Amino acid sequence: MVLAVTVAAVDTIVVVRHWHLDDGYSRVLLVVQALVQVALVWRRQVPELLLGALGVVALLQWVPQVVVPGYLWPADVEPVWVVTPIGSAFAIYATIVYGRRTRLGWVLFALVTLLAVRLWQPHVTVVTLGLVMTVMPALFGLWSASRRRLLSALAERAERAERERFLLAGQARAQERARLAREMHDVVTHRVTLMVLQAGALGVSASDGATRRAAEELRASGCQALEELRELVGVLRSPAGEQEQEPVRREPLPVVLPDLSELVAESRSVGVAVEVAVRGDPVVVAPVVGRTAYRVVQEALTNVRKHAPGASVLVEVEWSADRVRVWVTDSGPVAGVDRVLAGAGSGSGLIGLRQRVELVHGELDCGVRPGGGFQVAVTLPLVVPVVVCGR
Repeated sequence: MVLAVTVAAVDTIVVVRHWHLDDGYSRVLLVVQALVQVALVWRRQVPELLLGALGVVALLQWVPQVVVPGYLWPADVEPVWVVTPIGSAFAIYATIVYGRRTRLGWVLFALVTLLAVRLWQPHVTVVTLGLVMTVMPALFGLWSASRRRLLSALAERAERAERERFLLAGQARAQERARLAREMHDVVTHRVTLMVLQAGALGVSASDGATRRAAEELRASGCQALEELRELVGVLRSPAGEQEQEPVRREPLPVVLPDLSELVAESRSVGVAVEVAVRGDPVVVAPVVGRTAYRVVQEALTNVRKHAPGASVLVEVEWSADRVRVWVTDSGPVAGVDRVLAGAGSGSGLIGLRQRVELVHGELDCGVRPGGGFQVAVTLPLVVPVVVCGR
């Protein structure tokens, strides 16, 4: 807007100083010329229209001056007067850079240049000034347009490279997950199966009841571990290419969240005040989702006992149509932290939890609350696509 008004003002001052403004035609032409140049504010939207309008204005200057010499400007100004308005230079630049009708833009540029240099009335000054006002903006516009195209191509190439890196990283992660799934299926599952078989054999051959009961408990635990391993291997394989070759089962099975009362009672027995709040109606979830939620609550309560002695804890469970949310919030420590107890462990519990939650396509957020205390929040889907693994 500032540029358009400035150009119109400068051009109007020049015209007023050199034109004969004795009749209505010259005055109307002056107003039209000023308005067209103010319209340069829309030069990026309609550059061809503005350049054509400025060409018409130049033609309306030249025709009466040819018919009646000295009609608009005196004879002493004739050798240096360029009929194209100053705004033509900006319109030419905008037409080349922003114009969408390339052929029309070049035709208009040629016509305006022809009027500016007036080769049929050659004057060195007029030709020089005319070329400066038309050819120079065109050359600068060509350079600017080429630079814009180059920057756009470089940005597109960088974006494409970024997408390729992201896809390659995702492919590498999927391959690593598939490798881990194969290792767990081929090695760990084999060993646990062997342990279950040996426990079953011991339960049959043992002579005393205590040994048979211990063997049966060991066998039952091993069977549960095999079931969990099978589900975990299925989750690991689900993003990989193997899912195209193996059937996919969408859980849930008829299971709800594991009972949290045992964890709550365990914390209360050591002096931690724990309250549980449930919102919504519990629904069935995938077993792997239920165990993930259970581990989140277990790890959060363990951290409270370690790092926030004397704190009260609120465990909240919220059910919705497609997900379950769990919050474990403590009020902050009210007693001195036992450094030995706090330093126990690997220090990667929350990191492991985040990885486990992400494995089932959930989200985990944890941190210190503004009012004090610490909160662990997890959002888990009710269903998880799982590849059915062969035994």
